[in-house]
Amino acid sequence: MISEPNVRKPQIRLGSAFPHPVSITGWLSRVTGRFSVSQKISYGYGLTLGIAVLGTAAGFMIGDYYQQRATKLHEYSNQELNLLHRLQNGVLQARTHQQQLIPLAENPELFWDEYSHFLEHTAEIKRILSQIKSYTNSAVYQREAAAHVHADGIPSFLKTYENVPEIYFHQVDELVQQIELSHLKPDKIQEAQKLLLNFTNGSVALNFDGLSDDLTGVIQGSYQDVKQAELALIAAETIRFKIIVASILLSIAIAILLAIYTSRAIVRPLKAATDVAQRATQESNFDLQVPITTEDEVGMLATSLNQLILQVGHLLQEQKADSELRLIQSEKMSSLGQMLAGVAHEINNPVNFIYGNLAYAGDYVKELLALLETYQAEIPNPPETIQTQAEEIDIDFLKQDLPKVLQSMKVGSDRVRQIVLSLKDFSRLDEPQPNSVDLHACLDSTLLILNNRIKNNINIIQNYGDIPAIEGYTGLLYQVFMNLLSNAIDALEEAKEPGEIVISTERLNKDTVGVRIADNGSGISPEHQEKIFDAFFTTKPRGIGTGLGLSISHQIIVEKHGGNFSCKSEVGKGTELAIALPIKHQVGVASTSTTKILC
Repeated sequence: MISEPNVRKPQIRLGSAFPHPVSITGWLSRVTGRFSVSQKISYGYGLTLGIAVLGTAAGFMIGDYYQQRATKLHEYSNQELNLLHRLQNGVLQARTHQQQLIPLAENPELFWDEYSHFLEHTAEIKRILSQIKSYTNSAVYQREAAAHVHADGIPSFLKTYENVPEIYFHQVDELVQQIELSHLKPDKIQEAQKLLLNFTNGSVALNFDGLSDDLTGVIQGSYQDVKQAELALIAAETIRFKIIVASILLSIAIAILLAIYTSRAIVRPLKAATDVAQRATQESNFDLQVPITTEDEVGMLATSLNQLILQVGHLLQEQKADSELRLIQSEKMSSLGQMLAGVAHEINNPVNFIYGNLAYAGDYVKELLALLETYQAEIPNPPETIQTQAEEIDIDFLKQDLPKVLQSMKVGSDRVRQIVLSLKDFSRLDEPQPNSVDLHACLDSTLLILNNRIKNNINIIQNYGDIPAIEGYTGLLYQVFMNLLSNAIDALEEAKEPGEIVISTERLNKDTVGVRIADNGSGISPEHQEKIFDAFFTTKPRGIGTGLGLSISHQIIVEKHGGNFSCKSEVGKGTELAIALPIKHQVGVASTSTTKILC
C-alpha cells in the first residue's frame, strides 16, 4: 500500500561548499592568533560539539519525518487488511449459520438460537462495510491511491456488491418470519425446510457467496500493498540512518581537522620540553633542563618540568639508598626465617619423641607403682635387705614425687613444642597467597618467643575481644607484632619504674578488626611522631636500630593487607600503636588516613 518515498539525494559541490585550503588556514590563523591555548581547545571542542548536536538533530528530524509517514501508512495498510479479513470471516459465518437453519427447522429452540447468531454476524458485516466505506473515502486513502498497486480494488468491490448483503439479509429475515416454526405441523416442517433449501441454492444466496470469493482477490491485493508499505518503511529507516550517519561523520571530520590544527599549535612549543623529558628518562640524566623561551602556559610548564626533574633525581637517590637497606633487611629476615625453620624442624622431631613417649612412661610408672603396692600388700614383712634398700631410696617419697617429675617433664616438652611451632610460624615470611590467620595465636606465639626479654618488672595484660580469623600473611603479621612488642619492651627497659604492656583486640565493625599495643614507657616527642613511619628513622643509639622496623610494619599493614596503622603517644605517659585489619583480604587497598598520627 505504501510506496518508497522518492527522496532526491543532495549533490555536494566541493568547490562551492569548501573554500580553498590556503584561505581557510589564513582565516583561522587571523582569528585564532589572539587566543590562548585553553581558548583554542575550548572553542574548537565547542564548535565540534555544536556541529555534532545540530547535524545529528537535523538528521533525526528529517529521518523521523519520513519514518513517521511510512509507519503511519503501514498502520493504515494493516488496518485495511484487518477489515477485509473480518468482512470475509463475517460473510462465511453468516452464510454457515443460514445454511444450518435447514436441518434445525425440526427443533424451534435450536433454530432460533442459530438465527440469533446469524443476526449477530449480520450486524458485524454491516458495521465492517461502513468502516471500509469510510476508510476508502478518507483523505489518506485518496492521497496514497496513486501509489497503490490495487488502488481501485476495494472501491470496485464495494460498487459491485453495494446492495447484495442488504438484499440477502432482508430476504433471510422475511423467509424466517414467513415460516413461523412454533405453529407448524410435522408435514409443514418439511415444506419449510424445502423453502429454506431453495433459498440457499437461489441467486441471491449465490450472489452473497460471490462476495466472499471476490474478497479473496481483494485481500491478496491488500497483502501486496502491505508488503509494499513494509518495503517503504524499511527504505525510510535506511534514509534516516544514512542522514544520521552522514551528520555524525561530518562532525567527526570537522573534529579531526580542529584537533590537528589545535595540536600543531600546541605541539611546537612543547617539543623541546618533550625531548628533554625523554632524554632524562632514557639516559637517566636528571641534570638536564628545559630551555624557557616563553612566559605563557608553555613557559610555566617548562619551569615546572625543570623542578620535577630535579626532584625526581633527589627522590631516586633516596629510593636507591632505601632499596639497598630494605634489600639487606629482607635478605637478613629471609636467612633468619630459613634458619629458624631448619632449627625448628631439627628440634621438633626429638621433642615429639620425648612428648609422645612421656605418655607411655607415665603408664609404665603407674603399673610399676601398682605392682609395688601389690607386693607390699602380699608380703608385709619382706627380707631385711629389701627393707634397707627401701629406706635408703625413701620409697614413699619416690611414689609421690615420680608422677610429679613426669608431669613437669610433660609440661616442659609441651612448652618446647609450642616454642618450636611459634618459630615455624614466624619463619613463614614468603607466603605466596593469604591464608586464615588467628591474631590471638600470633600474639601469644610472639610473646612466647620474646619470653626471655620480658623481665619480672614488665607486666603483660592481654585484653582479647571476640574477633574472627582474618585473611592475611601469617609470617608477615608475626614480623609486625615482633617489631611492635620489641619496641615496647625496649621502651620499658629504659624506664626505672615497673613496666606494663597492654595488648587489646576488638572488632571495629563487620569488616574490620583492631589490635592495640600500649606501653607506659617514656613516650615519643611530637616532632618524632611525624617521622616514626619514615625509613631509617630511629631514636635508638647508633648501631642498635636500623630505623626500618616501623617502616616495614607500616608497609605490611597498609600495602600488603589494606589496613590502617596509627600512633598515639604522650611524653612521660607512654605510647599506643593501633592497627586496623580487614577481615577479607584486600589487595592494594590503602586507607587515605593510614599515615596520620593521632595525638
